[in-house]
Amino acid sequence: MQTSFPTTCWLVFQNDHLLFIKHKTHFTLPTTQNNMPTFLREIQLGMFNDQLCYCAEIASDASLPVQYELIPLRKSFELLEPIWYSLVVKAYSVINWDKNHQYCGRCGHITSHQSHIFERLCEHCGLAVYPRISPSVIVLIQKGDELLMARSPHFTKGVYGLIAGFVEAGESIEEAIHREVREEVNINIQNLHYFGSQPWPFPDSLMIGFTAEYASGELMIDNNEIEEAGWYRYDNLPGRPSSNISIAGKLINYFIEKKQQQYH
Repeated sequence: MQTSFPTTCWLVFQNDHLLFIKHKTHFTLPTTQNNMPTFLREIQLGMFNDQLCYCAEIASDASLPVQYELIPLRKSFELLEPIWYSLVVKAYSVINWDKNHQYCGRCGHITSHQSHIFERLCEHCGLAVYPRISPSVIVLIQKGDELLMARSPHFTKGVYGLIAGFVEAGESIEEAIHREVREEVNINIQNLHYFGSQPWPFPDSLMIGFTAEYASGELMIDNNEIEEAGWYRYDNLPGRPSSNISIAGKLINYFIEKKQQQYH
């Protein structure tokens, strides 16, 4: 669904939902502060496509006029043109950073948001806090025509994904991938290749994607992280991620297309 560019861009959140103006056949982003719900915070994001853009948040219990609709953040990506993705992720991350660092984590005093930069400063002890970015790895593992897919207990029923996890302090990205694979499914991998990266706002990840090949070992899942895992042929995969926006969906599509080209 297409959305037109407003003169001034407002990305307004309530909890994990993005605010839209609903029309009979489509949705648009708010274009002005007039008649908008009361903001808890508003932060200037900067220029985007020759527009001045802001992010803001409204109270979790605030009611909305009938012309507005709140749409879950994941679903909102499907309503917006792809070029909006990075800005929406940035807006959501900045709002949460600002909300979660109202007080200094070192001395407990109130922090203040510095003008025109994403920095909250404690004027009592001098601690500066910036938006958090958590590096995460995700890897597509293939064994011939088969792909390793797994599902975590928190996944939507029937949906499978790839092996993924956060990079821990003191380890490289490559070390994190090998560790996550061994911990979650007890196998070894080889021929690790970089695929791409993607900011992912759940909650503040930078997903770093790789492809790899099975090397050795028998599947044995970590029941604390994984409830099911198995090898699936490229043309008979279980419930794939419903959206191709995520890097998991892009990795899986890449594998399928490569195999289809190989056999046709």
